[in-house]
Amino acid sequence: MIKFDKFIQGINNKDPRAWKELYRFYYGALCNYSSSIINEASVAEDIVQECLIMVWKSDLYFQDIKILTSYLYKSIYNNTLKYIRDKKVEDKRKSEWSLTLSEVEDDLFYMAVEEDVIRQLRAVIALLPDQRKIILQLSLEGLSVQEIAQRLGISINTVKTQKKRAYAFLKANLKHYFSLLVLLEILK
Repeated sequence: MIKFDKFIQGINNKDPRAWKELYRFYYGALCNYSSSIINEASVAEDIVQECLIMVWKSDLYFQDIKILTSYLYKSIYNNTLKYIRDKKVEDKRKSEWSLTLSEVEDDLFYMAVEEDVIRQLRAVIALLPDQRKIILQLSLEGLSVQEIAQRLGISINTVKTQKKRAYAFLKANLKHYFSLLVLLEILK
């Protein structure tokens, strides 16, 4: 019993020789205990290391070997459970972040595709003859055939014909982008 008393006194006084013995005697057993809870040997070793360092840095005073042993095992148990809880929280946070990142990437992709389609549409519209271009732009602004005819001082049939030709021109020149336009409209 005197041997244990000297050992406990060395632990309480932070004697490096006593701590070397503590490490030699408890480290493997504490690692096995923690590992039996989490099934991750390297994490269990980290938990035990942190626990022993915390005890070294603390002002704890142990009266006997039973109290020390009980304290160490209880600390390892609590820190292992804390690790499991923190890991679940971290995994959930990573999962949510990954989902958010995926949604942002999807949004950016759709915006890029939509911008490309709009750019191509504008480029093709620029190729239209002036009157056809004006009629198409007024139509896209929401003006009716009658309103366009009145504004430009042309007949309704001319507006209809020019719109029809403009749409045919767009369809022919944007055939590769037509499916993207439809897809973008569906995905919005």
